[in-house]
Amino acid sequence: MNIIRTKPPSETQISDLLHLQDACRKHDHISLTFPMEEECIFFLLYEEDSLLSALCAFFNENGDYECCAYTLPPNRRCGYFMMLLEELLKETGDNDLIFPAEETCKDTALTLNAIGADLWYQEHLMELTSSDFLKTGLAKNNRFSETLTLSMTRDNKEEPSLCTFLIEDRPVGFCYLDFRGQSTSYFYGFEITENLRNQGLGGACLSLLLETCFLRPGSEKLKKISLQVSGQNGPAMALYKKAGFHITESLSYYIY
Repeated sequence: MNIIRTKPPSETQISDLLHLQDACRKHDHISLTFPMEEECIFFLLYEEDSLLSALCAFFNENGDYECCAYTLPPNRRCGYFMMLLEELLKETGDNDLIFPAEETCKDTALTLNAIGADLWYQEHLMELTSSDFLKTGLAKNNRFSETLTLSMTRDNKEEPSLCTFLIEDRPVGFCYLDFRGQSTSYFYGFEITENLRNQGLGGACLSLLLETCFLRPGSEKLKKISLQVSGQNGPAMALYKKAGFHITESLSYYIY
């Protein structure tokens, strides 16, 4: 066995990593991939020319190390992940290690539980199609509906659109739409002015945005909108579900 620490990996190592990743994704029915940013540290466990296990980590803005690891299915439960983890711990000191894991991968959950990692929180990917939105009636009789307007601005086609919600030309909230192709968009950064929260304005703004994107003609008309929301954010989850969004994927974040 040979453990290699590398930053960044070579072309051959990248090819080996992609082969390992694809084998695990197919076996576990997951979609997570190795991050390949320049700041990533990789620990690779080889047997001769075969990559059996790999651990990747990068230091994030929160002061933690976010980690991703894969081991070939036939070589699991042999202690390979722990060998790589021990090498990483020599560099991370007292910093926390964060492991994202998909709920469908039982081996990952068993491994993280075995090393004493704690479930921190969950993130959910949610989607809404135009046909599903037609089945909802979010905020149609909301008291803000008659006075609320929406302004969408974008510097160029490569940048997200800033969506500003206004009442009598006064901004009351905003969000962003990152267009991905001609028919899909990623929704994020949704905020309502603090002193106007908990009055139904969030529902009215979201309804207006969805009606604009799905129902009104124009270049911004969409077929699908996706978003990511923390499982700890109950009010946001309830609002998105009421609008017709449904969960398509869930990530559990473990802290070690």
